[in-house]
Amino acid sequence: MGLALLGCVGALKELRCLLGLYFGMLLLLFATQITLGILISTQRAQLERSVQDIVEKTIQNYRTNPEETAAEESWDYVQFQLRCCGWHSPQDWFRVHILRGNGSEAHRVPCSCYNLSATNDSTILDNVILPQLSRLGPLARSRHSTDICAVPAKSHIYREGCAQSLRKWLHNNLISIVGICLGVGLLELGFMTLSIFLCRNLDHVYNRLARYR
Repeated sequence: MGLALLGCVGALKELRCLLGLYFGMLLLLFATQITLGILISTQRAQLERSVQDIVEKTIQNYRTNPEETAAEESWDYVQFQLRCCGWHSPQDWFRVHILRGNGSEAHRVPCSCYNLSATNDSTILDNVILPQLSRLGPLARSRHSTDICAVPAKSHIYREGCAQSLRKWLHNNLISIVGICLGVGLLELGFMTLSIFLCRNLDHVYNRLARYR
């Protein structure tokens, strides 16, 4: 919005300095996007390993610090939206001590792994949906941030890992993602061309005005 405002003011007031700054910032933004696209394409394996390390660390530290639950809540939201459990599989949660309880208890996973379409249990539905709704506001979030909702691993949970679900989502939406990126890039190129064209025309306007003087 700030960049758009800069371009609008420069065009309306016919200020070459603002138009030049607008062009320079757009060019820098465009070059940054191209660089990021190249890095993501060439370093895909390393990027996937980095994301995997972050997710595995988040799973291992799940609810160990009640004051810092942003990462855990975000991962619960990812599982809830992608309908998956764990990074590779639900077994990723079996090593989390806070979910295991004593040795006699069965393995458990967070409620965000629960398959809502496979049950009509209102208690479980409330435990799964309310934590996700709590992300809509800080007041609602504070009431549920200290609660640990877990369900048995043998119940109706998602059996697919989020790594596979994420790959499927990217594959299914690849055309849309590429189209949006190309559209944004073409818009930026168009605005850069218009800003340079306007700057060049300002010189001709000033020369014509000088002749009439």
